[in-house]
Amino acid sequence: MKEILMSNIPAAVAVICLACYFFGMAIVFIISPIKNAESFSVKPVDNAGKTEIRVYYGGISFALGAFLLYLTYATKTPVHSLVGGLFFATTVFVTRTIFLFVDKGWKCPYTKLAIPAEGFFVVALWTCFILSKTLY
Repeated sequence: MKEILMSNIPAAVAVICLACYFFGMAIVFIISPIKNAESFSVKPVDNAGKTEIRVYYGGISFALGAFLLYLTYATKTPVHSLVGGLFFATTVFVTRTIFLFVDKGWKCPYTKLAIPAEGFFVVALWTCFILSKTLY
């Protein structure tokens, strides 16, 4: 795996950061779904909702992180995983930005954190992608 990651360092750094992000999200949402969901302005109406938070925020986050690592290993390059992460992060950021205005959520505390954080993350991933193409 070390050889694969060293084959394109900017892409490898991005994939490692993406996997750590997804695994971290999985852990916090599986262990403490209600507390963490409420910080995202999401609140379940019953116990099935609590399970859904664990499944969709926790389970899918774990699956995304694992898939990016698998894809890196299977294709012997981190570039394809970085592209997958770019699709995910850019789509989330653009969708959040659009619906921030549609839903009038720009004053919500979570939005004030999410927009700059996701914006920075997207810029960092695109920077890694550009470096991965120009340096390797």
